[in-house]
Amino acid sequence: MKIVPTHPDQAQPVGMTMLLASSRSTLVLLVYLALSIIVFYQLPVEGRYWLLIPPVVLLMINFIAAVAVRGVMTSNLPLMLFHFALIILVVLSMLGQMSYLKATLELATNEEFAGQLENVRKGAWHDYGLNDVRFTNLGFEINYHKGVKRNNTLNRIALSDADGTLSQVEIGDHVPLVIGHYRFYTSHNKGYAPVFAWKATQAKQSVSGSIHLPAYPTNEYRQALEWQIPGSQLKIWTQLKIEQDVLPLDRDFQFTLPQQHHLVIRYNDSRYELKAGDELELDQGILTYQGLTSWMGYKVDYDWTRPWLLATSLVALFNLFLHFLLKFRKAENALT
Repeated sequence: MKIVPTHPDQAQPVGMTMLLASSRSTLVLLVYLALSIIVFYQLPVEGRYWLLIPPVVLLMINFIAAVAVRGVMTSNLPLMLFHFALIILVVLSMLGQMSYLKATLELATNEEFAGQLENVRKGAWHDYGLNDVRFTNLGFEINYHKGVKRNNTLNRIALSDADGTLSQVEIGDHVPLVIGHYRFYTSHNKGYAPVFAWKATQAKQSVSGSIHLPAYPTNEYRQALEWQIPGSQLKIWTQLKIEQDVLPLDRDFQFTLPQQHHLVIRYNDSRYELKAGDELELDQGILTYQGLTSWMGYKVDYDWTRPWLLATSLVALFNLFLHFLLKFRKAENALT
């Protein structure tokens, strides 16, 4: 390897090392990273994360080579720490994408979470850790301003600790239930849930459960759905008919369960109306309408890199501030 003197006190190697350490390589690799990110968001989740690994690794090598060979930042510690922090930010962002989870969940009042999520999106390296987690939705309060303008949500949760101790916490749209690195937030999705008991003809005991009608008041005039009775082949269409004003437009109010209501049930070609306590005899058993409750929708988020990203960002900003402070002081001293 040929040695070319470029500074009275420094000799600089020529070849592959200089190519890796050059500013042109940095520019090319940054463009490569930008294109990889664009393609990353156009591809399905499965397998796309490997697109980001080559440019990130090459940028790290480029930076380390620049420090070792060119010595451009060895005399400026704040600037060097700033660039190291930037590299760590990129690595943490990539690891976050490889291990993240986003999902949703719906629980009726007094229903227990049993470890199952819906609409799950996750990174290839995510290790699901909620199979043994249990908590119960105890109900919620939502305040509305005049004109049906949604304000804050207060949701009470009963959480079982590792030693079996029960504790009650209050969460909301911006105050999550935190379990490890998982965060459960309330969402705008919530509504009414009729509770039924089904007793099959040959069964000794009935089975209770609820169905979640479309979100309310978003779907104020579409409070109906078709569902299949668990353990049977029977499909019924159910509609909630509210007989009172639960959305007053002229004042503030809270989300409440309508006391005056009934259900419309359609099965085959027949139509039935049920109030709380009414029974409906079907081909394979008896369906009892027990009453109306509510359900809450949750957003679930997992990202273990979040606190590290914040800490690294603060380190980067501090060292950048220190770099410019020292630079300005040096300039002032030169003028005087």
